[in-house]
Amino acid sequence: MPDKAAENALRDRARRLQALHIRLLFCPGTQENWLTDSATVLDTFGLPPEMQDRIPDITTDQFQAESHGRRALVKGSISKTFPETQQYLAISPGGLTFDNFICSENFFNPKSGLPHTSGVGPGYENTSKYFFWLKQELALASAGCDTDLRHKAYIEFATWLINEYNRPHDPYYDLFEGGVYWARSPGEDKPTILLNDDYVLYTLNDPNTIRQLPQIGLTNLDEVEPPDWPDEPTLL
Repeated sequence: MPDKAAENALRDRARRLQALHIRLLFCPGTQENWLTDSATVLDTFGLPPEMQDRIPDITTDQFQAESHGRRALVKGSISKTFPETQQYLAISPGGLTFDNFICSENFFNPKSGLPHTSGVGPGYENTSKYFFWLKQELALASAGCDTDLRHKAYIEFATWLINEYNRPHDPYYDLFEGGVYWARSPGEDKPTILLNDDYVLYTLNDPNTIRQLPQIGLTNLDEVEPPDWPDEPTLL
């Protein structure tokens, strides 16, 4: 009869190896650390030193080509959705970079984003991961935030959400029927920005109109968060 504890330990080790392999594929910082001190990286992932032989040689052309290709796909989708946001960050002192994102826990956490429109499950959708990461790192939903950056990021993400709604989509995106809205400055009721599902942008200052937005089924972008993803079994 198989030893259940030993079997679970093997599964856990396989998951940790897989997590490290994926991190090495995407994160330049992890690659650098691996080349200078692989034992410490293994320890960080709860793996013993003998597991080093289970990780492919990351200096090979094949590995580097795969790493470059995977990173390029993510970077391309984010740059396409957030061009003005990224331009703004590039000229901001200490602005966050793509590498900051792709090495973050948000990027590697499959539950930190919205559903993929095809319904394939958690972990495959990176555009929303980037928005939620940026919102968290720069406190874009808090009073005193950089409202210019907030405005750019919110408009670009709202446009992406409407795009997803207007094509065949996971039922989650029905939330954005009619459009989305948000306060121009956190903590202030007006002006409120509304992007409807025909991509018309409104600036609203009438309190009565603003109060009606949730009543007619529109979604406040500041309240959009990743769903409560259930724990699902993996192949390992």
